[in-house]
Amino acid sequence: MRIIIADHAGFCFGVKRAIDMAENNACGGRLITLGPLIHNRQETNRLGALGIRTCDGAKLPKPNGDEDTVIIRSHGVGPQVIKRLNEENWRIIDATCPYVARVQSLAQKAFQEDRQVIILGNKEHPEVKAIKEWTDNTAIVVASVKDLQDTKLTDRVTVLAQTTEKEKRFEEIVAFLREKVPKVEVFNTICKATKERQEAAAKLAGQVDVMIIVGGRHSSNTNKLWEICREKNPNSFLVEIPEEMDQVWFKDKYTVGMTAGASTPAWIIKEVVERMQDYADLQKENTVQTEEVNEEVREELREEEIVEEEESITEEANEQVGEEAVDETQKLQAEEDREEERQDISDIEEQLDFRNFQAGEIVNGTVVKVSSDEVLVDIGGKSEGIIPAGELSYRRVDPQEFVSVGQEISVEIVKESKEGNIILSHKLAMLGETLNMLEKAFENKEIIEASVIEVVKGGLLVDVGIRGFMPASQVDRKYVEDLSQFVGQKLRMKVLELDREKKKAVLSQKVVLEEEYQQKAEEIWDEIKEGETRKGIVRRLAGFGAFVDIGGIDGLLHISEMSWQRIETPSEVLNEGDEVEVLIIKVDREKKKLSLSLKELLKSPWDNALEKLSSGMVVPGKVKRLASFGAFIEVEPGVEGLAHISQLSVNRVNKVEDVLQAGQEVDVKILDIDPVKKRISLSLKDVATDKENAAMKSYLDHQEDKDSGVTIGDILRENNGEL
Repeated sequence: MRIIIADHAGFCFGVKRAIDMAENNACGGRLITLGPLIHNRQETNRLGALGIRTCDGAKLPKPNGDEDTVIIRSHGVGPQVIKRLNEENWRIIDATCPYVARVQSLAQKAFQEDRQVIILGNKEHPEVKAIKEWTDNTAIVVASVKDLQDTKLTDRVTVLAQTTEKEKRFEEIVAFLREKVPKVEVFNTICKATKERQEAAAKLAGQVDVMIIVGGRHSSNTNKLWEICREKNPNSFLVEIPEEMDQVWFKDKYTVGMTAGASTPAWIIKEVVERMQDYADLQKENTVQTEEVNEEVREELREEEIVEEEESITEEANEQVGEEAVDETQKLQAEEDREEERQDISDIEEQLDFRNFQAGEIVNGTVVKVSSDEVLVDIGGKSEGIIPAGELSYRRVDPQEFVSVGQEISVEIVKESKEGNIILSHKLAMLGETLNMLEKAFENKEIIEASVIEVVKGGLLVDVGIRGFMPASQVDRKYVEDLSQFVGQKLRMKVLELDREKKKAVLSQKVVLEEEYQQKAEEIWDEIKEGETRKGIVRRLAGFGAFVDIGGIDGLLHISEMSWQRIETPSEVLNEGDEVEVLIIKVDREKKKLSLSLKELLKSPWDNALEKLSSGMVVPGKVKRLASFGAFIEVEPGVEGLAHISQLSVNRVNKVEDVLQAGQEVDVKILDIDPVKKRISLSLKDVATDKENAAMKSYLDHQEDKDSGVTIGDILRENNGEL
């Protein structure tokens, strides 16, 4: 019995893509699919074992956190569902088949253009329901021309089809509409892979004795395959698992064909083929046993014949020779049969395992074409392999930026595509190499570079060939409030933890930065000297001063060293982040302490004061501080003089507060300047005495001129009431 596999059997691109996306995200929080990810109970159970739950949209629970994820299956959903998921803050992975997404877009556009939308398909199918929702549920769903007979049609109609529909039905619908409607917009949205699968199955069904269709009974495309095959061959049977096959189907049959729906995984197809091969082997065994029984009967008849002894001896001799010849012939025939079986199995494996390649095999290839959504690679087979964009890396990348034509690239064989090409994965091929690299980096404490993919709860996701996690506490030496600033950046980091089995890595940039900081700090401590001038960054302000980073170590700039003038808080002079030039005034290497000065690099206000001031001058001043023995009065910025209590008034002063207040502006006379001790003696009393003397002199001068008419009152007014 010869087994022939139809072209394009098994997973389609959209289903495989959805399953890959689910498996790649099966970690962290809950992973829930809106409805079965695939119409195959066995595969759904396998995914369930990985922790991937299936949930009806109406029963979807609320997310517990940022890691809880919903996968939109390849059938897609309507806009209201997407809106609801966003409002509930679900993390969404959209695995809608690109072909289905195109149908949704066309339906929405037609609705927005006020066209009547007609969809050929099963109105209960989730794909069709989702497409209809993109038309605000106004689209008309039909299963055949009959459903259109009583439908009221407008003058402008757009007709679409469920991606798994039959080509013949769609052509009938289009022909009917073109007779009835003036303006018909036609989009044949039947998936090319579906069409090719159906054509290949129909062709094979007409050439074999028995046709087996493998797939879920709830799968639309699988049931359509069965219908098509039954039209060509009445001996067509639909099975979900190998155990559903009946050995009677294959009795006395020479050729058996097999195809599989788009939701049928390769492992089920292989199990079905192996079961059919067992039936074939059993048939051969029964044939051999029957031949042995016939030979025994013939031998008994020969023994019953009455013949001459000589003839009997001769006959026995001849029979012996004949038996030996028969035995030899049977051996040769058996060997030929075994060789044919091996060839049959080889042919089947070639179809299932993609010609000369095995699923999971890693090979090297050359990039021959790059588009926005896939990369074509020559791997030396009979056809080019395809890397979907999502299989290039564990993060979203632009294929045209990620690879270039002529580039050598490692890939893993995944499956056969809808066009007969081989679906490849670069990210899977690099997985083993990536884990080895991470393990080596972990053991040797090496620094690696990787880009930040996104911000998640508690930290960052980093592309290190797998999705690495960097906790927020390991991003920088200091606390970082906004982690989004790192998205897209390439960071240097070390591996803190690695779990090869779970393909998880915990990473840290902080470790790298801390080590570099310490190394640089040691270098600076070795070379820094007192009296040097260095540039630094103000890192932190405190009540007593500021901490300044001078290239790897922090020094203290005390508030008393910030300005020649007296200040109350450091913020009067500096802000965090300011770049300043400071003088190293003290280095304590043992205690790792550094004292800095800002004012020492500024010109002393005393130098300016000595150039401007001299004894005997009357200058304006501002009272800064009061003491029991006098008042400190600023006469130049940063320069204060002392007015002793005895110099405050011509009258006796018991308390300084009785005469002056802090902040008061007064005129003072400079009695003495000591440039060495930086001291200035001031007097308010002498200023008053000088004014009195000036007033008296003015009065006497006026008295000498008796005709002047100047009175004592005039003089008082000129001198502010003072004599």
